[in-house]
Amino acid sequence: MISEPELVGGGGFPDPVGPPLPHPPPPAAGEGPGAPRARRPWPWALGGAVVASAVWAGGLYAYGPDGAPDLGGYRTDRDPCQAARLDGLAAAFGPKGVSADEPLKVDHPALFEWSCSVTLASKPIMYTLHISYDLHRVTDPGPEFEAVREDPQLLGGGERISGVGEVAYFGGAYEENSLTVLDGQAVLSMSLRPTDDFDEDTNSPVEPPQLDPAAMRTYLVEDMRQLMTALKG
Repeated sequence: MISEPELVGGGGFPDPVGPPLPHPPPPAAGEGPGAPRARRPWPWALGGAVVASAVWAGGLYAYGPDGAPDLGGYRTDRDPCQAARLDGLAAAFGPKGVSADEPLKVDHPALFEWSCSVTLASKPIMYTLHISYDLHRVTDPGPEFEAVREDPQLLGGGERISGVGEVAYFGGAYEENSLTVLDGQAVLSMSLRPTDDFDEDTNSPVEPPQLDPAAMRTYLVEDMRQLMTALKG
């Protein structure tokens, strides 16, 4: 417990030196004891400013007129598996087929997610392409994106490449033929996997051919660029 301070020598406080201080001006309306203290305005509201930005990882993090992050034109009314033409992958692995499974769609005020899969009708091995599209409506996905990519235990890793989005990684700890892209508030990924197939004559799994990493990177970057454009259109 803290006690009241005591003066050494037993005397009281000394008389003030010099002329008395002027009285403070009377409080304005809404001020004074018991009145609620006004909050300071947010930085982007000062002076009528409508845009605020913060630099992270060499990129620009922007806010819209209402203080919400700028979504960069990305929309939430388009199925990414339908919007993706996949010209590059289709030329190498066959035309895009039907959806491989039921799409997963989550529409939350803070986050929009859409993931789906399509088949590529190549022979003798059929491939499945998984596409995911996350749009962060409130928070900056940049720090989490980088944290995941730096930790292989979080399915990260891969080779950082340029030419698509703000930050992009090719491959990863468990997704060899994949591309993951951060573009503003959007995080998109494409991952190509061979579909399990069996040889009817030997009743044994068919071994998929070894894919050229350089060619795969080219196909995925080309098709990702087209998909990003389609989701903004």
